[in-house]
Amino acid sequence: MPIIEQEFMELTKDLDVAAFWEENAQCQRFTTDKPRCALSFSPDDHWIFEFEDVPSTLRYYHDTAYRNALHKEVNVVLQEHVGRAFFNEDTWETEPHRIENLFDCVFTYYEGGTPWLTAVNAGDGPEDAAAFARILDKAEATDVRAWAIPEPYLAEWEARKAAEKPLPKLGAGSRGPATIMTSVLKPETVFYWIYDYPDMMRRFRDTLAEKMVEFNTVLREFSGNDEPGWWITDDNSALFNKKLYREYCFPVLKRVLEAMAPGDARRYQHSDSAMGHLLEMQYELGIRAVNYGPNVDAALIREKMPDAYICGQLPPMLLRNGSPEEIRRHVISDFQKAGATGGLEIATAGSTPAGVGVGRMRWLMKVVQEECRY
Repeated sequence: MPIIEQEFMELTKDLDVAAFWEENAQCQRFTTDKPRCALSFSPDDHWIFEFEDVPSTLRYYHDTAYRNALHKEVNVVLQEHVGRAFFNEDTWETEPHRIENLFDCVFTYYEGGTPWLTAVNAGDGPEDAAAFARILDKAEATDVRAWAIPEPYLAEWEARKAAEKPLPKLGAGSRGPATIMTSVLKPETVFYWIYDYPDMMRRFRDTLAEKMVEFNTVLREFSGNDEPGWWITDDNSALFNKKLYREYCFPVLKRVLEAMAPGDARRYQHSDSAMGHLLEMQYELGIRAVNYGPNVDAALIREKMPDAYICGQLPPMLLRNGSPEEIRRHVISDFQKAGATGGLEIATAGSTPAGVGVGRMRWLMKVVQEECRY
């Protein structure tokens, strides 16, 4: 059964969801010349598993018809109570390669969880470093144009194109270097090797930067994506201190952003982590739309990034577990800290957390409608 919190449903019985979203469409600009702050939700696979108490996550990922049917079922409930359907009901069976695959990193599937990128190294000794150097050799020699689009994905693309179905614009964003590096290699190995094999790790950094640009250029050309801009999801940013972030992550982002999001094109960063110590470098990179971890205070973001559009800072677990008044107080606090310029959107710091039902979603809508007006 879907999660419908009755206490919150009672609190929001006067909420007009259609009117809410109609007004919300007028609020997604960086200005105070609008009715109120915008609001957004981002439920994902973690969320849907708990919302519907899905019996098999493996079936969800491997059975397209089952996944589409589940999405349709959930969308009916969301549309009724929240006024929005968030899930695609015609999902793909295949997908293009990811940049991590170029370095022999592959997805592993476990029952009860979401897909996990499995690191290539079993250890961090000299023999493992030598093996990874050979992986870098192979990545550098790979013809990315020939590698980027697997045959099954190309076949599905052509079938959908022939059926006149909508096709995605590829090459618009990626996970960031901190998370890519600590997926291709185990996180502890990354930092051991930064000190033990710095030349190899700088080579990894530089190869990653160039291949990200090359790979995503191919994806853009293939899908006809001529819209500049770039989104970054980099949850493991907080693992890097300022010095190491400057040396190993900053150059990758600089290279990719200059190529994919030149000039005033949108540059967006998401990270679930406590990366407040890195905000100055994020700002230096021209990132002006952000969604950081819940431990990064909205006031700090506004101080360090005065003209950045803050796409949420509500702690996800507060939305899932907090009382109505606790949620209200935090929304008001964020609005007071960062909303005065019109550059705040109310959302969770990260995706909508698993365990949040439609009642709590409605309550957040009601609070924003009442407490975040200009």
